[in-house]
Amino acid sequence: SMQRETVARLARREAMLPPRQREIFRLRFYAELELEEIAAVLGVHVGTVKTQLHRAVHRLRQELEAGR
Repeated sequence: SMQRETVARLARREAMLPPRQREIFRLRFYAELELEEIAAVLGVHVGTVKTQLHRAVHRLRQELEAGR
């Protein structure tokens, strides 16, 4: 199905993110943690979580829109 293919493409792209971005992305969208919880788990500032998450989402959106 189209949805399954999109999910597979997302998973491939997500695996190529830098390690910290990938970890934050997974904690936010798969584990469904709040930004403050992610910051506490990783021992970083919430601002760092926001920045890395934004970069990850932006990168994935670009990749998917480009049809790669």
